[in-house]
Amino acid sequence: MRNKCRFFRYSAVIMLIFLSAVSSVAEVVYIEDTGFVLEPPVGWTILDVSESRWTFQDFTGEAFMQIKMYPGDKYDSAGAVFNGVTAEINAEAEGDIYDLYGREAVFGFLEFNSGGYDYSGYGLFIDGDDFDLTILSFSSTEASELLRDYVLSALDSFALSPVLMLNPGPVSSYYLQSFGEPQRQQTATVFEDQAVDWLVDANAVETSQLVIEREAAILSDFRPDSDEGIEAWKRYYRIIYRDNYSRLDYPAALLKERLSEVSSSSRGSAGNAGDTDAADDDSWFSARLTPRELAADTPHRLLSWVQKFNYRRTGGSDLISPLAAAAFQDGDCDSRALLYIILLNHYGVDSAIMVSAVYSHAMAAVDTAGQGARIDVGGKGFLVAETTDEVGLGMIASDMADPAKWVVIPLMEKEPWN
Repeated sequence: MRNKCRFFRYSAVIMLIFLSAVSSVAEVVYIEDTGFVLEPPVGWTILDVSESRWTFQDFTGEAFMQIKMYPGDKYDSAGAVFNGVTAEINAEAEGDIYDLYGREAVFGFLEFNSGGYDYSGYGLFIDGDDFDLTILSFSSTEASELLRDYVLSALDSFALSPVLMLNPGPVSSYYLQSFGEPQRQQTATVFEDQAVDWLVDANAVETSQLVIEREAAILSDFRPDSDEGIEAWKRYYRIIYRDNYSRLDYPAALLKERLSEVSSSSRGSAGNAGDTDAADDDSWFSARLTPRELAADTPHRLLSWVQKFNYRRTGGSDLISPLAAAAFQDGDCDSRALLYIILLNHYGVDSAIMVSAVYSHAMAAVDTAGQGARIDVGGKGFLVAETTDEVGLGMIASDMADPAKWVVIPLMEKEPWN
């Protein structure tokens, strides 16, 4: 199921073709009255809905996730929510208090019996002003080993509000805080021959990789050529995108500062003729791109940057997290494509990832002007972007140009439930 990023030869001519591939939008559940958003694994369905409770069930009938709201004055702390709810269902439970987007929360493990059946799983317990909230994600104890990744993934897909869909999920957030103090490491980031100095948290890198390995294990359960496999594939990338997006806020800001500056040698390519006197001077100078120039220039310069990364895969999922790719300038095709897309979306440039099981490859697609091969993304042609070979925007290998062999996954939405 996983891409192995097959290498290939490029034709020397830019292909002026317009690809029309299978476009996918992941199944995101938006509970309108509450603002809650979640994206449970493929095959999960809504089992029951009441005024303050929503229950989901997986395709085996062995795993469940239940969201339940309580009046805000029922409990006075997340610990009280945890103690009250676990006592209510007579569960044996252990929990840790942590900060979730500025709210006090408890992440817990629990075991309980209901209707004569034994269950085990995880819970999120949140104390709020207007309401208190419990989310239990669990399976039959008998199937708990088999379904653990699904149960955790379902819980991790939850967000209290749409804007938090660009922040790590509650499980990932707990993992990071459970590691303790940040372990800062100097990065090896070099952009256009100049160092971009920032410190990456090794704990955040490890956390993002844990999420990827969990999601890759789920993805491996699906046939890539099935409808369910395509849905699972797009969810896989959306979960990774979400987990890494805000982790890349700081390097994105640093790179934007660098992107807004150009040298005397590149000023002309950025859209303006350079200053005549300055052009005669061999010394480096910094000039600011206008916003319009920046929007046109950025996709090309960022693509050139990620194309120079060292090629590396992990021993498990093969996908290195976009955060690690940015920090250490290495990664495979989908690591680089995701990083490229996340950075572009930080700068307001819409983009998508395109993946192919047949070609064992992943590329990006960008909503920008220019000539070359375009692929349909929601009715609009995006230029294709190869991230593992040094070719220009719009170039695609001639033996990879069959649109039926690509799945396009839009990742630009600020409101992914629309």
